[in-house]
Amino acid sequence: MEIGLMSLGDHLPNPNTGEQESQGERIRSIVETSVYAEELGFEVLAIGEHHFNDYIIPSPFPVLSAVAARTSRIRLTTGVTLLPMLDAVRVAEDFATLDQISNGRAEMVLGRGISADGYAEFGVEQDKSRDMLVEKLELVRRLFTEESVVWSGASRPDLNGITLKPFPAQRTPSIWMGTGMSEESVRWTAAMGMPLMLPSIFKRAEEWKDMIALYRELMVENGYEEQSFVGACSHIHVAPTSQQARDEKRPYLTSYADWANQLRGVDVKVDFDRLINGPALVGSPAEVVDRLESIKEALQPDRHLAVFDIGGMPESEVRATMDLYAAEVMTKVR
Repeated sequence: MEIGLMSLGDHLPNPNTGEQESQGERIRSIVETSVYAEELGFEVLAIGEHHFNDYIIPSPFPVLSAVAARTSRIRLTTGVTLLPMLDAVRVAEDFATLDQISNGRAEMVLGRGISADGYAEFGVEQDKSRDMLVEKLELVRRLFTEESVVWSGASRPDLNGITLKPFPAQRTPSIWMGTGMSEESVRWTAAMGMPLMLPSIFKRAEEWKDMIALYRELMVENGYEEQSFVGACSHIHVAPTSQQARDEKRPYLTSYADWANQLRGVDVKVDFDRLINGPALVGSPAEVVDRLESIKEALQPDRHLAVFDIGGMPESEVRATMDLYAAEVMTKVR
């Protein structure tokens, strides 16, 4: 199982002090902790994409490129690329540039998002998002492999013999589908033969077990067994003792969950105990190892991403939990 980290880029005040980094400080902090992650042995970095709210990374590619220039091993992927909203040619260009800077370490996770945010602003009807994703994915793949692309479709003006420059450094870049919210989406992903990245929402990872079993069964039926890969992610905080971990994480996780609920239009009081017994792995190294082993047993994921930096947590505290996770958790669950 590959072990990585993911940042969604939320830009919230520190709930303990009320202080808030500037937008630039927050983005630079994500770059610095990502570079540090390679030193600690993390194998994958994912950066999320959001638009017009206090998740402040609308394009992961520049952030990933900043990390690529200062690292040599860690693989670099979008946490999701909201392809239905975007121009496929521009996405292909940005990805190929990142892949060249990183010497072939770039990947991409595609998705449609879990809300309507951004669709109207980008001039795309949300009810057509699946058709747009399929059409644009086909174009991206052709741009990655063909010398002269002639193309016509509904999502953009026609192309009459264009060549992507630069090409990706990799012959066949890895493109995942970020989904799993419904059986329909799992069947759709398996029909296209794509790796599956589960979403980072407030749900216990083990609850995806039946969906993953269905996905793997369908991938075999469809002749895509060799392309069958599953990724999962969890909010994680590690401290020397379980009580210390809970005390440290409570204000950040509660603040983040309350804000995320408001963003999604969910009017539910945040229950910290429910979160740490569900989607969030918060505790001593031994406790977090046990939780990860439970996820491994249920899902057998090929990749697991840890989300550390939420709710206004200072970089120093993010690094402290990363240090302990790398030293006492990663080595045991690999």
